[in-house]
Amino acid sequence: MVTGLAALAVTTSLMVTPLSPAHAQPAALDLAQAGVQAFNIPAQPLADALIQFGRQAGLQISAETSLVRDLRTNGVAGTMNRDQALAMLLAGTGLTYRINGSMVALERLQTGTTSGAVQLEPLRIEGQRPPETAYGPIQGFVAHQSATATKTDTPLLETPQSISVIGREQILTQNSQTLVEALRYTPGVSANHNPVDSRFDSIRVRGFEPTLYLDGMQLPFGAAQFGRPKVDPFGLERVEVLRGPSSALYGQIPPGGMLNLISLRPTREALHMVELQGNNFGLFQGGADFAGSLNEDGSFYYRLTGLAHAGGTQIDYVNDNRVMVAPAFTWQPSAETKLTVLGQYQRDWGGVEIQFLPAQGTLLFNPNGTIPVGRFVGEPNDNNYDRTQYWAGYLFEHRFNPAIKIQQNLRYAAVDTNLAAVVGTGLQANLQTLNRATYNVPEAAQTFTLDNQLQANFDTGPLRHIGVLGFDYRYAGSQMKQGLGAAPPLNIFAPVYGQPITPPVFTVSSNQRQNQYGAYLQDQIALDRWRLTLSGRQDWVDTTTNNYFANAQTYQAVSAFSGRAGLNYVFDFGLSPYVSYANSFQPTIGTTFNGTAFQPTTGYQYEAGIKYQPTGTNLSTSLAAYRLVQQNALTPDPLHTGFNVQTGEITVQGIEFEFTASLARGMNIIGSYTYTDAKVTQSASTDLGNQVITVPLHQRGLWSDFTLQEGRFRGLGFGSGIRYFGPTYGNNANTLLIPGYTLLDGLIHYDLGELNPKMKGAQLALNGSNLLNTAYVSTCANVTQCYYGAARTVTLTLRYNW
Repeated sequence: MVTGLAALAVTTSLMVTPLSPAHAQPAALDLAQAGVQAFNIPAQPLADALIQFGRQAGLQISAETSLVRDLRTNGVAGTMNRDQALAMLLAGTGLTYRINGSMVALERLQTGTTSGAVQLEPLRIEGQRPPETAYGPIQGFVAHQSATATKTDTPLLETPQSISVIGREQILTQNSQTLVEALRYTPGVSANHNPVDSRFDSIRVRGFEPTLYLDGMQLPFGAAQFGRPKVDPFGLERVEVLRGPSSALYGQIPPGGMLNLISLRPTREALHMVELQGNNFGLFQGGADFAGSLNEDGSFYYRLTGLAHAGGTQIDYVNDNRVMVAPAFTWQPSAETKLTVLGQYQRDWGGVEIQFLPAQGTLLFNPNGTIPVGRFVGEPNDNNYDRTQYWAGYLFEHRFNPAIKIQQNLRYAAVDTNLAAVVGTGLQANLQTLNRATYNVPEAAQTFTLDNQLQANFDTGPLRHIGVLGFDYRYAGSQMKQGLGAAPPLNIFAPVYGQPITPPVFTVSSNQRQNQYGAYLQDQIALDRWRLTLSGRQDWVDTTTNNYFANAQTYQAVSAFSGRAGLNYVFDFGLSPYVSYANSFQPTIGTTFNGTAFQPTTGYQYEAGIKYQPTGTNLSTSLAAYRLVQQNALTPDPLHTGFNVQTGEITVQGIEFEFTASLARGMNIIGSYTYTDAKVTQSASTDLGNQVITVPLHQRGLWSDFTLQEGRFRGLGFGSGIRYFGPTYGNNANTLLIPGYTLLDGLIHYDLGELNPKMKGAQLALNGSNLLNTAYVSTCANVTQCYYGAARTVTLTLRYNW
């Protein structure tokens, strides 16, 4: 906190030589003579950044409070001399500096009076990446900034909540084709639940299915759960997992947390990338990513990303086809005003990859043998899952002065799906003939979101504040039909396909409309090294559901207040312990047997943790312990079959550890451990005290990637990973135990430019997951619905950047 000249001064033992007038341009300094070092100072208030710079550079910095109050910096990251780093920190602030020995004095830049002061002009260092922001690229695998937890560009060390960030470099290196694959090594996340489901990504965070957001705005989610998008990671800059209740800023969030996906955004710098891929199941893909300025002054710039793939899957007779294109455009007429328009269109078509298999023959013994991993239980000519998803919107911001900024984010998104398939419903007494049913569920879902924010930076005495006042509106719609009919049985060990299938008659038809209005307020308060975050939100939600077959309409209106309080203490060497409390709510559609509408489910959590990002390094580690409770959970009504009562409670306690490093000389390391004890602590059913299904007690993961920097094989890299998932239960009664399993992953890649300079920018990579081809059951819903996990997948990629 800056309280005057002495508060900003940082005393160190290193000295620098005073600048002469010949050194008026920092960009012209000889790096070899000036001495270079690594700097890593994120975007933040200028006063805090100068304190960090002083410690890293070994300089004593002084400035009057009035000079730096309300100013922010975009930060600096990379290897350079101290003058260049300071010039980048002060760029655009209207400040200059003088150096006398080890003392750096800041002053306002006066036109025509440079005598001895350094005139700060635009500075660009060859090969230097821009400082990290909450929405931009990550240097290596380690993120330092995020806005998901606070809706402001905040250092992770100052965020009083557990959060993991997976950047684009990690996504491409590990060849993550789905969100499930991108989150395989992330703590607190159960991402191996139905990992080959082509309908949607099945993910659990701290025991609960997270809400899916894109650029801070919720994506569609249909009433039948099929009308939801499947976002391709190729179009993303970041995948961020915010663990724990987060309703204080977003409204309807389960207590486990949320996923916030950050779209690829336009860049002024020219970017060109194309890639070709093929895997062992005959799936071939081509992708491209282009960006750059559209005019000389750089006020118009764009990004265009797209891919197409087609081919087979690990399931016999099931193909997977996709076309995706994502255009983006930014207009920035001045440093104060910026408008970014983002859109995407994606079409998926093919079969239903997930198979409803019996426990006998997959998880349990069957005298007829083991059902093959690739066994298809449907009909090749009656197996279809078609999805079209599209959205368009904008992100607008305008800064009136260094202290006040407004933002408005808007998006319309829609998903249209149609599922028509034959599924298994359980074995007959001979344990080889599978009963089957035909299933048809067309569904459409839409959302419209408008989020308005006012951000103000101000001081009250010794306290510095970043305040956010916001109001948002979200409309969500869902239209669905459902039909279920009989289908001929199938010998699952010697299948004969081609039997006639009669389309089912629709027995369910509904339309649901929901409006959500929310007002929220947040204050991030800084006092010296203390950071206090206070957030609160009031929501009003109304939902109308029309059941056309029953000729009935239900209406529900609820309101709720959600809050969060968190406290960090940030040591100057990069250590930050924290504690926090937060709660959540989610409206619950439906009624009890006597027609009473369900109340929203609510949750609360206590969390304590510690984060460590050593200053000047690209290394991050975190440890968190928490206890969260969900109340008003639905449980089966013991007196009325087919109905629910709202007497349930789920308690989750856990520990999460994460280590991520992008070290010198081409090494990346990811490590994680998760302990999750999720139990039913109140219930009207017989599952009281049981473990929640699909959530393992223990998970561990370790990934490393190393690229040779010298010698004959320079540019050759190797990667390997190991993932362990502990045992889980496949039913609420906890009588169906699914054993734990360990999976191995691998990677070999080579920079072809080291082989021939004409191939500079080209890379060849061979990724493998589940290298030992371990056959395992990932989860079960009951004895008639078990699902195999992902088989060995080997993908060859040729990527070219220029």
